[in-house]
Amino acid sequence: MQIDTKSRKAIEDVINRRTSIASMQEQLKEDVKAIAEYLDIKPAKLNKIISLVEKERESGDVVEEERDTLDTAADLAGTNSSQDEDD
Repeated sequence: MQIDTKSRKAIEDVINRRTSIASMQEQLKEDVKAIAEYLDIKPAKLNKIISLVEKERESGDVVEEERDTLDTAADLAGTNSSQDEDD
């Protein structure tokens, strides 16, 4: 396969952008780790919070849906433990 100068430059550009993105992703990971440490929470929890905020900003009602899901799970957990006690 012959690659002309224009194609070679385009390929190099993609490679450079991928390298840049990987670097930014690594920096974001380190930033999340530092913030989580400061807040005394796990990075996974902070990532979940950030993800929920992003989804909320994109489409709305995400936080309310999550809250409803958690409330339902809490109700079920409470109901399950009450049923266990009744048995």
